[in-house]
Amino acid sequence: MVTASTLSDLSTIFSQINDPRKKRGVRHPFQGVVALVFLGLLGRITEMAVLVRWAKAHWEDLREPLGFTREKPPCDTTISRILAKLSLAEFQQAFSAWLKLALANYQERWTAAIDGKTCRQGLDAEGSPVQMLNVFLHTIKVTLDQWSIGNDKTNEPGCLKNHLAELLAAYPALQLLTGDAIFAQRPLLDVIASEGRDYLFQIKANQPEVFNALQLCFAEASSQRPAHETTTKRGVIAKSADFGSTSTPPIISASV
Repeated sequence: MVTASTLSDLSTIFSQINDPRKKRGVRHPFQGVVALVFLGLLGRITEMAVLVRWAKAHWEDLREPLGFTREKPPCDTTISRILAKLSLAEFQQAFSAWLKLALANYQERWTAAIDGKTCRQGLDAEGSPVQMLNVFLHTIKVTLDQWSIGNDKTNEPGCLKNHLAELLAAYPALQLLTGDAIFAQRPLLDVIASEGRDYLFQIKANQPEVFNALQLCFAEASSQRPAHETTTKRGVIAKSADFGSTSTPPIISASV
């Protein structure tokens, strides 16, 4: 639930973004407009006209916490003009600060999925769909950051390698990275390990040397069913006949 206090915090965070407008003729607070658009995006509102209708319906709750003073929200044209001057880099910094504030009481180490996606609503200069690399936080289901793979002129592992340091600097609680087989490449894995982070990437047969090395390392590891397939009753672990061993498997360290 979004409270008035949360809205005020959001407006304060976005006040860190420089207002690029000239002071003459300004009617609406810059940070308020940015916060309003941000709230709309959280509700999957991507059209300015729809955002204005939503804002009008909730204006009594939104106006004061977001720093607005007028009786009506800005029109869709005004919002679009303000967004056209918004610095994406400054917005990302402000979003990172807001996310840290929202997760201040969340003490666990973070696990994020790394995955490349095609942004069909965004086109590059040549009219082709933009390829984005996304960092998705498992626990609260939010994208921490994303980068254009095409702008980096590389592939998904190369894009992650280029931005890994800034990602970990922004979110030091991020401990484990997961992804598909394309990220299981030695140069990237070495960089992740040098940063003191863990990774869990798939391995497929199209990397035969690594695949064979893992098969050899785990050949004698005891099998164990996932925790959700076991039940605890009166302090004793119960298992079905086909569950296999519930003993703790040995810890195996493999260098591949």
